Amino acid sequence: MNCVLKHYYRGGMVARLLKDLYFGRNCENSRAFREYRLLKKMQDMELPVPRAVAARVIRGLLFHRADLVTEEIEDVQTLSDVLSQRALDADAWRSVGYCIRRFHDAGVYHADLNARNILLGQKGEVFLIDFDNSAIRSDGNWRDANLARLQRSLNKFRRLQQGFNFSAGNWQALLAGYKGGG
Repeated sequence: MNCVLKHYYRGGMVARLLKDLYFGRNCENSRAFREYRLLKKMQDMELPVPRAVAARVIRGLLFHRADLVTEEIEDVQTLSDVLSQRALDADAWRSVGYCIRRFHDAGVYHADLNARNILLGQKGEVFLIDFDNSAIRSDGNWRDANLARLQRSLNKFRRLQQGFNFSAGNWQALLAGYKGGG
């Protein structure tokens, strides 16, 4: 089995000082174990996510470091990498929208839904990855905010990368898949 190791690093200003150290010694509340448990729940719901293999926390006196191991999803590329190389047809965009809708219908809020956290398979499969700080939520406005975050991500790639294959029509096709169920 091929696996992916994710080591948790801090973001923002605090990262300069603490890099990969997190306060506390409680393994159960660590980011690694929260993401591990969420992946297991999503697997039980048969959502297209990587299979969680293991989580680990290395405890220090006041701080801990954490890792997550997932099974590698083979023969996939990130949505951003695909769009850097070629355009997607409307069916592929609808599939992306439908996949996101499946997660939303299951109550899964993806804290970092962006073009790098959507994987596309060779046969049209769509997967979501990187569920750090994500959660199961009750219904609410978070769905629209989640989609808006993805749209900002795609627009940013288009702005920064010449020849990035994303248009308003593509977004409409994604929304059609989201609203119409595929």
